[in-house]
Amino acid sequence: MIMKKKIKSLAVTGAVISSFIACSQAQLHPNLALSSIKNRQLANKKEVSNLIRSDYPPGEISALCDQAMQTATERLDAINEDSALLSFESILADLSDQISPLTFMGYVSTNAKIREEGSNCEQRIAQFQVEIFSRRDLYDAIKKATPAHPHEKRLQAKTLENFENNGLNLADEQLNQVKKIKQELAALETQFAANLNNDTSSVTFDKNELEGVPEDLLNRVKQTPEGKYILTTKVTDYTQLMQNASQSETRKKMALAYLNRAANQNVTLLEQAISLRQKIAALMGYKNWAEFRIHGRMAKDSATVLKFLESLKNKLAERNQSDLAGLLKLKKELDPKATQLNAWDTTYLDYQLKKRNYSLDDELIRQYFPADTVIAGLFKVYSKLLGVNFTEISGAQTWSPDVKLYQVNDTETQQLIGYFYADFFPRTGKYEHAAAFTLISGRTLADGSYNHPISAIVANFNPPSNGKPSLLNHDEVETIFHEFGHIMHQTLTRAPYASLSGSSVAQDFVEAPSQMLENWVWSPEALELLSGHYENHEKKLPKDLLRKMLDSRDFNEGLFYTRQLLYALLDMTYHTASGLVNTTEVLEKLNKEIVGIDPVPGSHFQAGFGHLMGGYDAGYYGYLWSKVYAEDMFTRFESAGVLNPKVGTHYRRVILEKGNMSEGQDLLREFLGRESTPNAFFKKLHIGN
Repeated sequence: MIMKKKIKSLAVTGAVISSFIACSQAQLHPNLALSSIKNRQLANKKEVSNLIRSDYPPGEISALCDQAMQTATERLDAINEDSALLSFESILADLSDQISPLTFMGYVSTNAKIREEGSNCEQRIAQFQVEIFSRRDLYDAIKKATPAHPHEKRLQAKTLENFENNGLNLADEQLNQVKKIKQELAALETQFAANLNNDTSSVTFDKNELEGVPEDLLNRVKQTPEGKYILTTKVTDYTQLMQNASQSETRKKMALAYLNRAANQNVTLLEQAISLRQKIAALMGYKNWAEFRIHGRMAKDSATVLKFLESLKNKLAERNQSDLAGLLKLKKELDPKATQLNAWDTTYLDYQLKKRNYSLDDELIRQYFPADTVIAGLFKVYSKLLGVNFTEISGAQTWSPDVKLYQVNDTETQQLIGYFYADFFPRTGKYEHAAAFTLISGRTLADGSYNHPISAIVANFNPPSNGKPSLLNHDEVETIFHEFGHIMHQTLTRAPYASLSGSSVAQDFVEAPSQMLENWVWSPEALELLSGHYENHEKKLPKDLLRKMLDSRDFNEGLFYTRQLLYALLDMTYHTASGLVNTTEVLEKLNKEIVGIDPVPGSHFQAGFGHLMGGYDAGYYGYLWSKVYAEDMFTRFESAGVLNPKVGTHYRRVILEKGNMSEGQDLLREFLGRESTPNAFFKKLHIGN
């Protein structure tokens, strides 16, 4: 997942060209110098241990947030019409570089006060963004600009599009209404995310309720004075219990807790947000929010998206029914009285059936994927493929002791490219899913040099415990490859403007590069580099276990993609509706209709569906839509070899470096040498075109 919510359009800006910009940049408060100037100076001196600060005393994030917005306002007010386009781009790029590290603390800081200030800054900057993109004086000045070359022409078009998406084509009265509602919406979205990040819910079990649950999990969780086990609703605890707990009531108890995280607040916030989005869409002249959001993306309109999803619904139905029948058959073997599947059964039965059919056990597989070995292997794969190398920065100052900082250099020239942080283990208050965050954007600077991007990959894997290192299952290895694909998109960018660099591409294309790279963890050649027993790293994944893993790749894929389809259609149903939306009723209806199972009674999945309040609203379809492009791009590596550096270099130059300097379809055509087709996607799903 890409976290684009931090500053949204503000994180889409940037080239420093004019002397006015260079001068005003030097006048920034020294504590704000988190972007280009400090970044280059630190890199030159090899003093990169504290690229992104996290040691804020109470009140400093709030003060820095205020100052950044004040400085940006002063600079925007002073824009000269003759240089409005590039000046505007530069000012917002500087603002994004200053603010993104502050708002990021709201997702990862170990200090509750810092997290609160980071979240508050995020809310305020989102509202400030609405203010900026509602200024008619700036819009008119940029519209009058005469681009000097095609790159500037694209920058102008995309910048004006951002303004127009905020209502600059409307009369003043309507514009002010849109502005007010968007600011209300920004507050709801920020609060939704904060509620999830700060959720500390847990479930207490007696030992006899945890039959089948791995001892490694029980040995690392906390216990009550009475000896009961406290399992959190973090994904690490949740997944291991749901896969292994043999007692139905235990799984139901955990599922209900997990699916009700922050539900008391977040269901209301989501429904309020849907209502506000309807009002904005109406004021903007669109029939619904989905139509408004999809305009300008690769899909073009909501009708195309719904047609795509409906076609998958029909194609996947048979596979899904077959997968569910297999699960029900196993349940009846375990319990002859069983007559139906429950929502809390599927994860358990899926895992048990996989173990039986393929002799696959996650606890055994984990032994061959210690996190450090996986990361080292991942670096080898990406180094060979993309022509880069990675170096850990020793002694780096980070927000948590287990966070690491890495430097990326070009293999051939050894020139510095950028940096990224790796934050892999759960803790209280931390963002609970896997995501990639842009902290400092790549862009061309006034002196012609390139601003070194800084990103962060955030995930929640099982931490080291009981003398064992962090051990990953194969799904988690796939997750690392996916998110690291985003990191490479953000880090290897060479686009001249921050607003068009890195992963600031169309929402329904952004997941394509990362999803393509998931294929590498199914390659025997790559797995040889990624695996090594935690007690002896030279002991690679046994060939018979590898064969079983590869044989199981398509196991219950119908069920998996049907769930992805459910989430996409749920999102589209919410955002094509008119009037009040009962999100729970819609979810229950669609779950039964598409998956064929009722949801957990009393649960509220939508309360934890952070995508819908984090920038993927009317955009979750993008995972399936992008998968079409991802599988098509992979065909080139499939034929030439997954570690083929020639194809990898071409991929780097065409897809990763260019960012949003061209439309996604044009990038695909250049990389593939033809128009993109869905053939590889349908082949992967074993369904007809």
